[in-house]
Amino acid sequence: MNVINCPRCGRMFSKDQHPICKECMKAEEEKFEEVRLFVKDNPHCSAQEVSEACEISVKRLMHYVREGKLEISQGMAELITCSKCGRPIKSGRMCERCVKSTTSVLESIVANAASNATEAKKVAPGGMFTK
Repeated sequence: MNVINCPRCGRMFSKDQHPICKECMKAEEEKFEEVRLFVKDNPHCSAQEVSEACEISVKRLMHYVREGKLEISQGMAELITCSKCGRPIKSGRMCERCVKSTTSVLESIVANAASNATEAKKVAPGGMFTK
């Protein structure tokens, strides 16, 4: 059992999957819901306006967006960009085009690795190829 102090409130808790205690997790979920509803009701607000209205840091707001929990509204278009190409995005880390490109590259690498593994199995002991 891994017992630690919550980094937010200082309470002792058993660290399972969450880095903060249950009470702080509940407060975090409530704050997120407040932010989500505010953004939904006020789609033209900037990140700074959301931050001030909901009493949350812009950094925390950006964290919600990067996690994919919150999609930015029209007024928060300045908030995040694709980490690969720099285009503005609404959530996550990369735009759809870069995700597809990266996926394609990774699929190619996996296919080549599988092909190389098959070729390696054809090598007989002593380094001779079998047919």
